[in-house]
Amino acid sequence: MTYQALYREWRPATFNEVSGQEHIKRTLMNMLKQQRIPHALLFCGPRGTGKTSMAKILARAVNCGEGVRAEPCLNCTACRNIANNTSIDVLEIDAASNRGIDEIRELREHVKFAPSELRYKVYIIDEVHMLTTEAFNALLKTLEEPPSYVLFILATTEPHKLPATIISRCQRFDFRRLSQDSIIARLQEISRNKGADLSIEAAKLIAEQAQGGMRDALGMLEQCMSFSEDNVSLETVETVTGSVPTTVYQRVLNALVQGDVARALELLHAELTAGREAGQYLRSYITALRLLLLAAHSPQVLELQGYEISNLKKLADDVGSFLPELILLALSTENDMRYGGHPRLHLELLIVRQHQVMSGVRQGEAKTEDEVVRIENIITPVAEKRPLPERPQHTAPSASERTELPQTPTPPTVSALLKAWPDVIKSIKQRAPLTGAMMGGLVPLRMDGDTVILQLTENNVHIFKRLSNSIDLTHIAGGFRAVLGRPVDVKLILPSQEEQGVAVSVSRDQVKEILDMFQGTIIKE
Repeated sequence: MTYQALYREWRPATFNEVSGQEHIKRTLMNMLKQQRIPHALLFCGPRGTGKTSMAKILARAVNCGEGVRAEPCLNCTACRNIANNTSIDVLEIDAASNRGIDEIRELREHVKFAPSELRYKVYIIDEVHMLTTEAFNALLKTLEEPPSYVLFILATTEPHKLPATIISRCQRFDFRRLSQDSIIARLQEISRNKGADLSIEAAKLIAEQAQGGMRDALGMLEQCMSFSEDNVSLETVETVTGSVPTTVYQRVLNALVQGDVARALELLHAELTAGREAGQYLRSYITALRLLLLAAHSPQVLELQGYEISNLKKLADDVGSFLPELILLALSTENDMRYGGHPRLHLELLIVRQHQVMSGVRQGEAKTEDEVVRIENIITPVAEKRPLPERPQHTAPSASERTELPQTPTPPTVSALLKAWPDVIKSIKQRAPLTGAMMGGLVPLRMDGDTVILQLTENNVHIFKRLSNSIDLTHIAGGFRAVLGRPVDVKLILPSQEEQGVAVSVSRDQVKEILDMFQGTIIKE
């Protein structure tokens, strides 16, 4: 017998052999037990999740020589012919190759004839979403009221492309991605039967790379078995699939934590020079960042999946609050890489931007004395003339009772805020590039006590909601703190919002200072 690929050799022959999809197996088996067989079924779901296998099992079950039953016997002539694809009454049609109206008209003509040797004539139409609009229209009436001896099973990975009129004529079953545990169990079963030595770490990595598809997992296992002569280790899977070991990313992140961007870039170049594919490197990097996120907030999930979380937990603690921004930057880079060129440059830029996020925040939190003096020279606030409440008279304390208290900085005026605004935006971009990219739509309005009021230049509700969350407000407040040298709160308002009871007075000197700063003129006074 000629060699068959693993996914064909180990295609499930009964419902019980199908991995996962318990909700579909139970429904179909109960339908068969109760002799309630619908005339049209629609199987939807990702590739390699069992749609075609389940369709063939159903075709055997309704045509089994021992009668319609929940599980085919696999021994009768009908079961054997269907399994060997030699039955003329079970037709598997590829809609991608037979998508026109002429093919569907021919199908309608064949439907009129009763099955030659089986109980039911079964049509399995794979990738049915590829049919043309005219072909769908030609299929409608036949699909709605076929002869009693005809069963249609439509399979597709993209059900949203099907007309609603087609979906409404079928019973729909949605296949889910298989769990990693299901894939690992199946891989171990097959490797034992084949006499191959598959380590648990290798099986886990294959299951992760397959992303819920059993066919992809079996294809990778077959390739690894050929490469390593039936001794499949973690290193074998990493070599064959091109995935990067998690330890590489741990070294990269440790370098970023230490502020050594040169070391992080060296590690990146070493992997790419060794032949790693840039897209695979980034996908594996995002997976490693996800593991850190789970280790920081839900380590029990990783424990259930068998991960060693001690090193992950320590690294997650070192990265700390920067982790969400590092993940967002990596996801943004993945999107940019998909639609742009120079993948290596994208990866290098990602490392540099992540370094700026981590080092920029830390630098912004602590200013040297020289920087504080320079900022104070730039910002020269003018004290607003407000009536002060009368204070009760107290006797002056003696020299021994006096305590030196730090002076409270005077709130900056509008002109001082406008002067400092470019430096604030620059500081925010260093701390949080994603937040800084949206700061161009804001302008400082005034300072109320310790709260800076920022107003959007346009009524952009999307940006307002995006910047109003606590994380972005913290970044903006940190930018003001870095430039003004004092802690502040931040409040955002839209141009359409009117705050009652707030009066802002600006002196002529302040108006002149603002005009000189922006080289403006007074149009109407």
